[in-house]
Amino acid sequence: MISDFPVSPSLLAQASVAIGTENNYVAVSMFSLFVAATLGITFWAARKATGASAYFAAGRNITGWQNGLAVAGDYMSAASFLGISGMIALYGYDGFMYSVGFLVAYLTVLFVVAEPLRNAGKYTMADLLAYRMNARPVRAVASLNTLTVSTLYMIAQMIGAGGLMKLLLPGVDGNAAIIGIGVLMIIYVVFGGMLATTWVQIIKAVLLMAGTIFLSVLVLKQYDFSFTKFLGTISNISYVDPKTGVEVTRNFLEPGLKFGSAVDPWGPLNLVSLGLALLFGTAGLPHVLVRFYTVPDAKTARVSVMWAMLIIGVFYILTTFLGFGAATLLTPAGIPDANMAAPQLSLFLGGDLFFAFISAVAFATILAV
Repeated sequence: MISDFPVSPSLLAQASVAIGTENNYVAVSMFSLFVAATLGITFWAARKATGASAYFAAGRNITGWQNGLAVAGDYMSAASFLGISGMIALYGYDGFMYSVGFLVAYLTVLFVVAEPLRNAGKYTMADLLAYRMNARPVRAVASLNTLTVSTLYMIAQMIGAGGLMKLLLPGVDGNAAIIGIGVLMIIYVVFGGMLATTWVQIIKAVLLMAGTIFLSVLVLKQYDFSFTKFLGTISNISYVDPKTGVEVTRNFLEPGLKFGSAVDPWGPLNLVSLGLALLFGTAGLPHVLVRFYTVPDAKTARVSVMWAMLIIGVFYILTTFLGFGAATLLTPAGIPDANMAAPQLSLFLGGDLFFAFISAVAFATILAV
C-alpha cells in the first residue's frame, strides 16, 4: 500500500479492532492513577489556599518555568493532541497549518498581553479592562465573554471524553463519562483553586510531552531515523479513498487536500479565516490569561511565556511526526476516526501497553482543562 514500508492488512485490523477490547482496562487503570494523584494535589492545595490571593492566583508564587509548563499544559488540549494529529494524517500539509497557527498565535500573547496583564495585579481579565473604564458594564460583558468561551471550550473537551470512553470501553455510557469528567473538573477548581490547577497542568504537560516524544521516536525508527526516507514516503502515499473507493496516490507535503480551491471553492478563504482566528483567539482564552496572575512580576510573566513557547513549539513540531506517521504507516483508509489517529498509531508501533498509556494521556488532556 505504501512504497518501501508496506503495512499488513492484519496489522491494520489489529490497530482498529483492538480499540475497545479488554486490554483497554489498562488505560483506565493508568487514568485512575492520574486522577488519584491529582486529587491528592487538590487536597494539598486546599490546605494552603487560605486567602483570596492564594486561591485565585496561587499566592503569586509560581516560578517562570512552572507557569510556563502550566500554560503549555493549558494550551496542549485534546484538540491539539488528538485533533491536529488526525488532521495531518488525513490532510497532510493543510492539517499542519493548524499547528503553525497555534504556535504563531503565542507571539501575540508574548508581545501584547502577558506583561500588561500581570502589571494589573488583579485576578481576572475584567479587572484589567475595568481599570480605566466604567467598571460595571465592562465586568458584565467580560464575564459573559468568559462564560461563553469557557462553555464552548469545555463542551468540545467533554464530548471528546465521552467519545474516547466509548471506544475504550463500549459498555460504559458516554454521558456518564462526560458527567464524571465534569465533576472532577469542578472538584479541582472549587477545592484546590489556582494552585491545584497549576500543578495538575504541569503533570499533564510532562506526561503529554513524554508520550509524544516517545511516539515520534518510534515513527522515525520505522524509517531508520532518515528524514529523507520519511519525507519521500510522505510525498507518495497510496491508499483507497474511503469516499470514492478508488485507489489514489497523493503527495501529503503539498497544500490543497482540505483548503484547496479544487476541493472547496471557499478553501483559501477558510484558511485565512482559520489563521486569523488562531492568531487573535489565543490571546483571549480566559483559562490561559489568568495564568499570568500567578507569577510575582511582569518579568517572570515574560519568562513563563518563553518557556511555554519552547514547550508548545516542540510539541507542535512533534505532532507532525505523529500525523504524517499515521498517514504513512496506517494510511488515511486505515483511520476510521481522525481523532483516534494518534492512539491507533501508538497501538500499531508500541503495542497494548503503550496504547494504554497514550489513551490515559489523552484522557488527562481532557480532564486537566
